[in-house]
Amino acid sequence: MIDCHIHISLDGIDFKKARENGKREEIFDIIRKTLKEYRKRGIYVLRDGGDNLEISCTARKIAKEEGIILKSPVKALYKKGMYGNFLGEELEDLYDFKKIFKYLKIKQLDHLKIILSGLVNFKKYKDVGELQFTQKELKYIVDLAKDSNIPTMAHVNSPYGVNMAVECGIDTIEHGYFITQRELYKMKEKDTIWIPTLSPLGNLVINKDKRFEENIDVIKRVYEEHLSSVNLAYEMGVKMAVGSDSGCYGVTHVDGTFDEINHLVKAGIKKEEVIRMGIENGIKVCNLSESEKEYLNYLQ
Repeated sequence: MIDCHIHISLDGIDFKKARENGKREEIFDIIRKTLKEYRKRGIYVLRDGGDNLEISCTARKIAKEEGIILKSPVKALYKKGMYGNFLGEELEDLYDFKKIFKYLKIKQLDHLKIILSGLVNFKKYKDVGELQFTQKELKYIVDLAKDSNIPTMAHVNSPYGVNMAVECGIDTIEHGYFITQRELYKMKEKDTIWIPTLSPLGNLVINKDKRFEENIDVIKRVYEEHLSSVNLAYEMGVKMAVGSDSGCYGVTHVDGTFDEINHLVKAGIKKEEVIRMGIENGIKVCNLSESEKEYLNYLQ
């Protein structure tokens, strides 16, 4: 299997503790143990969402030693003063971007992650915060990445945000909560791949998490609507891949990948089809080289 959206620097249990561990050398022992478990369970390709401590960059080397392919953006990019501090590097303007992009290329980023919107607000239905970049800024960032043959992924929610990302040529939409049929048509037209990450909300609903007991009605509504959107996307022929968001609260590593498969099945896609599209589209999402594809064939 391939998991196209994880956060190797987090543990899915205690954000604060994981962040503290991230500043200690012990974090890499924890990561090695986690990667061994991924391999043991048949998950050989991982795509990380980045972190401001560049842990995923180092984890990429450990993964290679463990027979895992881990793709890292090094750091995600977000607009100064907005959501994304723990994920990467803040940008004030496009001049900042050019400087940071040059640094990321030196660090050999595998893909560029752009944070375009905030998180789903569990207290207020359909609230995801303001968009962080203008269409002009996003287009410039995406085009520069494409000029360097670097794939792009956008953390984005809301119909307007998804529409903007697709229009600007983003390769993959991550999350995409509150997406509508209009955006799905556009994604199919542009051959954009969607990683819907159902697990972060779905696990809270299924596990009846006490931490969000007061907000469960909003969470459940958003999750069920997302299931319907995934079903519609599948019926329309929109390309999708498996991405669990493992590391975020309520989604633990390894188990999270299988949780995501189960949520996609709950959305109305047969399990064998989830596995098929997870591998087929996951190979494209992770931009695997010919030698990496050969390695996967060898494992089979």
